[in-house]
Amino acid sequence: MYTGSIPMDQQKGEDLLKLLIASDELLLSELQEFIQEYLLTNKSSWLHQNFALVHRTVFQIDSSKDLQEFCLITICEDPQSIFKAKDFTSLEEETLISLLNRSDLEMEEVVIWDHLLEWGIANANLTIDINKWSNDDFNALREILDPIIPTIRFFQMKPSEIYNKVRPFKKILHKELYEDLKRYHFQTGMQLKPEYLQTPRYKGIKSTIIEKPHSALIAHWIDGGDNISLPSYPGELQYEFKLLVRGSRDGFSAATFHDRCDNQGPTVTLLKVNNSKHVIGGYNPLSWGSTNSWRYTRDSFIFQFNVDYKKKMVAKLGRVIPACSQYAISDSQYNGPCFGDGDLWITDDFNLAGSCSCNKESYEQSVGDMFHRESWDSWNGKNGTFAVDDYEVFQVIKLRLSDQ
Repeated sequence: MYTGSIPMDQQKGEDLLKLLIASDELLLSELQEFIQEYLLTNKSSWLHQNFALVHRTVFQIDSSKDLQEFCLITICEDPQSIFKAKDFTSLEEETLISLLNRSDLEMEEVVIWDHLLEWGIANANLTIDINKWSNDDFNALREILDPIIPTIRFFQMKPSEIYNKVRPFKKILHKELYEDLKRYHFQTGMQLKPEYLQTPRYKGIKSTIIEKPHSALIAHWIDGGDNISLPSYPGELQYEFKLLVRGSRDGFSAATFHDRCDNQGPTVTLLKVNNSKHVIGGYNPLSWGSTNSWRYTRDSFIFQFNVDYKKKMVAKLGRVIPACSQYAISDSQYNGPCFGDGDLWITDDFNLAGSCSCNKESYEQSVGDMFHRESWDSWNGKNGTFAVDDYEVFQVIKLRLSDQ
């Protein structure tokens, strides 16, 4: 420190955190900034593997804004990674409760329950084999987990999961809760009490074309919003996006599209434009049905954004023109998903050149007009026609307070 030279590459991650604390106490702001930059650039894997230690340390140092930002982004964008950290069981109770209260954990509820038991057993210093536990051991675990158990959404588990995973630990649950679980899962007709009504956890969008911030923006549009900035921290969503078809997996024919997507309710279509970073698509609030007819709706829309969302490119949105609502959706058995009177049409074999087209007729914006001219010209065939590298259609499911 006196020479102004510190061999960072020779320091362990734990030592760098200690050095960060020391530099804060000694008001060495330049050193603090350098340590944070070094950790984020060169020790990313270590930061994830030791998340509990990092989180506990940096939030005690007000000036460690960059590492605090890393922790917040990790919690928001990849909360599963926290459970995989080797020091997960040393996570503070308050942080764990905050994490388990989230509705955007892309994990099955029974897996979350397993992780909570792992955390509780470690903090109660108990053995893994519950067959060797005494009543005192169960009481010790119950005391530790009692403030956290309300975060678990037991009523969204399957009966087999309750029987195999929860029943062995019934002694740590309140008797009334366990009896209600048995009645709900193993008897018919029980209505959930208000205190058991919890929003299902959002499972995310299993897309190879877009990422969670895009799906958050699409959900915002479905709810009638007009924000066109991609959210940095997508919060809890009220929709699940269930994959119905993917071109690279299932094929690009209109027959395949209708076989998998007809009569599935509202859907979102995503198209990855050939030789481009652009994604275009549309939302159909009705059901596809091979009716060979126009479908009326005022709630459909088409959109475009750049898949490199980290550049914070503003998205584009085109809602159906009210006077053209009767032409909002073209539902032909011979075509793929088609929006408007030519606004976004996908014909058969739409991975081939010229099989997709766009124009401005029934929607407020043209998908073609949404592209930079030079990008459009680079892959444009004739009159706004194009092909796609891949496409996906997702069923849009409105999440309810319970999974009854």
